[in-house]
Amino acid sequence: MTSEMIVSACVSACAASIAGLAVILQPALPGPNVKAVDYFQEADYAVFDHDFDLKGRNCEVGIQKKGICLAGSPIEDRIVPGMILPAQMPATSAEFAIILEAPLKKTELQTVRFGHRLALLNPKTRKVIDVMDLDAQSFAEAQDVNREKADIMDTDDQTT
Repeated sequence: MTSEMIVSACVSACAASIAGLAVILQPALPGPNVKAVDYFQEADYAVFDHDFDLKGRNCEVGIQKKGICLAGSPIEDRIVPGMILPAQMPATSAEFAIILEAPLKKTELQTVRFGHRLALLNPKTRKVIDVMDLDAQSFAEAQDVNREKADIMDTDDQTT
């Protein structure tokens, strides 16, 4: 080995060591400050489009860019926070595209769709944790609609 080769090998080894040390000593980059939640947020509501045309028909609510138009359901108005879904009521997860577009929710919760309403459900207890009414014209209105429907359900329960 010539002296030039030895010097070159030493320089290469030294450079590799410095690069490795820089990686080890580099401060960890902060991860995204993401906290899973157990309620719907305005960003969830913003995923949905209202009153658009899809394949020649009017769609009241859906995700236009994904080609999703949500159909209504006769039971959607009965779904309110705090209720326990009856065993005969299916709790099928919402479409994958909807779940994918929505911000992070706690892993133990399931996003379920009942027509134009989304519910966060604890699948073990079947308790509805939160509901978002997609027929509303704004997120604030969706929250008001949920409170109104919950009050109506409470009134119905007390009269029966």
